[in-house]
Amino acid sequence: MKKYLYTLLSLLFVATISSCEKGDLLNIITQDIDLNENSKEYQQYLKERIESYLKTYRFEEAKKLVPKLTEEEAQKRFWVLYNKYHQEALTQGCGYILASGDTLFLKVMNKDEIAPSQLKALTSFYDYVELKGTNQETTLWGLGNYPALETLSFPSCFVSKVKDLDKLKQLRVFSLTADKEKYEWWFTSKAFKPIDMAGYDLSKNDKLDSLLFDGVDISNLKVTSNTMRLLSLKHGIYTNASLNNIHARHIDIENSDAADDELIINNKAIQRLSIETNADNNKPFKLINVANSSLHKLYVVETSMEQRTLKKVILNENIDTLTVGGYISRGDVPQQSVELVGLSRLNRLKRLSYNPDFSPIATKDLPKNIEELYIGGSGNVPYNDGDSFDYSHLSKLKIYSNGKFISANMKLSTAIDSIYLFPSQVFGDLKELDFSSLKFTKADIYIGSLMRNDVELPILKRFVFPATLKQLKLSNAQSEVVDLSRCTHLKALYVDDSRTGERAIKKLILPKNLKKSDFKRQHKSEFENDYAFKLADISNETVIENLPSWVENDGNGTYSVPND
Repeated sequence: MKKYLYTLLSLLFVATISSCEKGDLLNIITQDIDLNENSKEYQQYLKERIESYLKTYRFEEAKKLVPKLTEEEAQKRFWVLYNKYHQEALTQGCGYILASGDTLFLKVMNKDEIAPSQLKALTSFYDYVELKGTNQETTLWGLGNYPALETLSFPSCFVSKVKDLDKLKQLRVFSLTADKEKYEWWFTSKAFKPIDMAGYDLSKNDKLDSLLFDGVDISNLKVTSNTMRLLSLKHGIYTNASLNNIHARHIDIENSDAADDELIINNKAIQRLSIETNADNNKPFKLINVANSSLHKLYVVETSMEQRTLKKVILNENIDTLTVGGYISRGDVPQQSVELVGLSRLNRLKRLSYNPDFSPIATKDLPKNIEELYIGGSGNVPYNDGDSFDYSHLSKLKIYSNGKFISANMKLSTAIDSIYLFPSQVFGDLKELDFSSLKFTKADIYIGSLMRNDVELPILKRFVFPATLKQLKLSNAQSEVVDLSRCTHLKALYVDDSRTGERAIKKLILPKNLKKSDFKRQHKSEFENDYAFKLADISNETVIENLPSWVENDGNGTYSVPND
């Protein structure tokens, strides 16, 4: 009798909603099955296959195999099992209602076999692989079987309508992702567009805490009027109205299309608003006005290849944290800056982060109460040699970080405690960096190649640090002299000078009488030495003054402390 190599496909849990996942079937077992359908071996296979279909609520597939059963008792047993699992599906499962009115049942993943009425999290179903063949829009039914749900997650879903959401009175977290690539694999004759959430009615879910969406259009989404914690949208579509009608304390929008050119926010619930847009891939907005909102934290970033769409940001006086940034990739296009309206009046502003390519803020416009200032990002630095960089009026500034530029006429506030410098551009005739009059305790500085008008500057004459310094990380100082002689309170020191020849440090002056015990780490990782002291890539011609006797030189430019 002929043998036929048959692949037995065993359904496993797949952590996706079945309308859109590609239907991978795992755990492939290869065995020889007798091709004769009347054989005992084949009949046994049919029984197991039918029961497997029934257990996963694939009733149509099971019924197709019943006529092949040769035993009358086997067929009777099938109908008993069919009725059992069909009743179970009605009360414990979900299903897709097709346009034809037919239902494809779905078995919920429930490994712990918690009663449906008590299940608190529903995140995946058994995969229904035949849905791909229908290529149809569907309605999801059956969530009413799970009234205790607190978390509902569809990690890959293209259903345009969901019933029974109003029955989920305990629902706190709702997450839905519609992935473009998976959609185009599944619906072979349709182009992807974000799922219209008009068919999702969350207006009765008063305990909602978080909405997490990816690949959806929230323009017509109906939600509870109660205040929730978070709305997150990626790769979707939103409107000015949706940002005002969804009462979330935190709203995060990433790489999504703005249906309106102007966003005028008057939503009193919002405390933090974050919108990040790539203008080459998404429809951006031209203006955002938060003057009449109550938000405290605003994050606005727009990047593009050559054209900036955003023209103006109108701020409100309650903002304590502001990040504005993004850049134009092409450096040969005219500068396109964004106007920040009301910045100088933000007396509650504590933290400001900005990219000069987005908005070249003048130091005179910086609010006086800023405690943290971060300047960085890609793109141009549209300042000039004559511009003022006087930060001395910022009497509360504790952290100053600048990854873009440094200026010969820069005046830093004596209130600064930590300084981070990674400049690549210089304004003015910079000869030295003398921080001796400042009072910062921590510094992380990388100088690298300093450019002025596209020409690399000569090496600096000297680099002087204040007496208050406790921690220093200095890389590529680009200075003839690095003067640490005043820094008698040092607890951590790392100097790396990979530049060679004329650009190497000529003299490194350490404080006198440094104590080994001062550099002992209180907490260290497995990759750190016991002591926070290291000089690396130091030229053999570099003169090191006041080098402690407890420091060892490996002969290759590294000076460190042997572990205890």
